[in-house]
Amino acid sequence: MNATISATYSSRRAGLLWVAALLLALLLPVLITNNFIIHTLTMALIYAILASSWDLLFGYAGQSSFGHAGFFGFGAYAAALLTFHTGLSPWLGLFAGGAAAALFALVVGTPSLRLRGVYLALATLACAEMLRILVSNWYSLTRGTLGFSLDTSFPGIPNDTASHYYVVLMTAVISIASMYFLAERSRIGLVLRALATDDIRAQALGMDILKMKLLAFAVSGFFAGFAGALYAYVIQLVTPAETASSITILVIAMATIGGVGTIVGPAIAAIVIHVVTEFLHLGGTVYDQIAIGLALMLFVLFLPQGIAGLLRR
Repeated sequence: MNATISATYSSRRAGLLWVAALLLALLLPVLITNNFIIHTLTMALIYAILASSWDLLFGYAGQSSFGHAGFFGFGAYAAALLTFHTGLSPWLGLFAGGAAAALFALVVGTPSLRLRGVYLALATLACAEMLRILVSNWYSLTRGTLGFSLDTSFPGIPNDTASHYYVVLMTAVISIASMYFLAERSRIGLVLRALATDDIRAQALGMDILKMKLLAFAVSGFFAGFAGALYAYVIQLVTPAETASSITILVIAMATIGGVGTIVGPAIAAIVIHVVTEFLHLGGTVYDQIAIGLALMLFVLFLPQGIAGLLRR
């Protein structure tokens, strides 16, 4: 009885904390008038979606991906090109970018998922690098290293920093909540956790493990591409740098510091890390990398469950 009351109280307290955090996030553009800070928070929310999408694939399905930047960049290029050449509304372009990245994830996953461990990671990294080389050299379509620029933003809202922040905040909350529900509150999440624990036993129980792994790749790729499309419409410029392996490494660090297998932890870590590193950029170009490396070592050694573990306590 006491345990039930305690659990109910903890659940309500957690709910109140999340509501308070959301209200604070909604009030930030009113409280903070500095456009640089609001833009930094906007980009941090985009990275929060990306980090959570990687955690969905690795933390729940147990599939190592070192090519997540490829899904992010593919979604960004797909959305930008569709809007530029066909006049597709950015509101629809978000889902088009996600769908294109999900399709790319299926193309990558179909041959790669027959591998395991480090071989799977290297295969996904190779696919992302091939995409980076392609967009860097296909000048007639992507404009190469100069980048593909847009002059179109979200219709129906002002094209300013505060409006972009609210759009990204809304989509980030919906995306992260959807991934959390899928991973923690659905049968699909239960099957994915079974695959991550022991895929051979899951196959013996009658699960189609290749189909479920492909589903995990597609869903993770969709949200990564969705984040890429958001990035394209907010920045209004897409370059081959968005497909670089350094983004994947950063996302893995965010997920590790946040707590692998929690969805919410990597999102929180992504926001904190991006904001801190942007301010460290003001002091020099290497201080952010040193800070991330140091934080990663400390969390791995002393807090292996990450920020999510601290929140549980």
